[in-house]
Amino acid sequence: MTLFPSSTRKDIRLPKESFYTHATLTPAIKRAMVDDIEQIVWSHTLTAETLNVNASDKVRQIDVLTVTLKKRECNEKIFEVIAKAIPRHILFLLRFKNECRLLIHFKEAYENVKGKSRIVETYSTDWQPEEKVSLTISGLDLERIYHNFVYQIAGNKLTKEPGRELAKAIEQNQEAEKIRNKIARLEAKLKKEIQFNLQLQISMEIKVLKKQLLDTTDKEKSLPR
Repeated sequence: MTLFPSSTRKDIRLPKESFYTHATLTPAIKRAMVDDIEQIVWSHTLTAETLNVNASDKVRQIDVLTVTLKKRECNEKIFEVIAKAIPRHILFLLRFKNECRLLIHFKEAYENVKGKSRIVETYSTDWQPEEKVSLTISGLDLERIYHNFVYQIAGNKLTKEPGRELAKAIEQNQEAEKIRNKIARLEAKLKKEIQFNLQLQISMEIKVLKKQLLDTTDKEKSLPR
């Protein structure tokens, strides 16, 4: 499995203890760092120079952290903590025995706080045999490469539309998901309701939400192509 060119190779092992002083860890996360993670290696650094692409003000560097796990299922809050502790864009390559999966957080910088960013959304692939894991480096600059990583790892959870920025795509996807969850809760409530007038009320609420969902998804279709 070769995902990145040799010019990007770093191979520096990061002691788990280093995150104890540079990150805010709850007792549960500290325990997960011990119980779930075997080792963390800063395996690659993707920059405009190492990839021979244009520089970007918003994405100056993408660090690839290869994390070897002690067990297949782990506390994924660990990776949020690590991503917040490192003031750069991070791509995680998770390994367990002969399987791998990719995980990435879409981060946005705070407008009024220099050097600080927040995690907007998290995407990951399914576990796959190591030899089948793939990731295409595409884009003329590092920001576009990072965005394409997010789209690839998100898969069918995120639709790429010409003329729409990634942040907007994620915002619309999150909005649609919230509406779907509300509809699911109301449909479950409707099945249990025995009073006819309340059934009508819930049905009307579901109808309104489905219209909102349609309007949200139509926003994507109305974008210029």
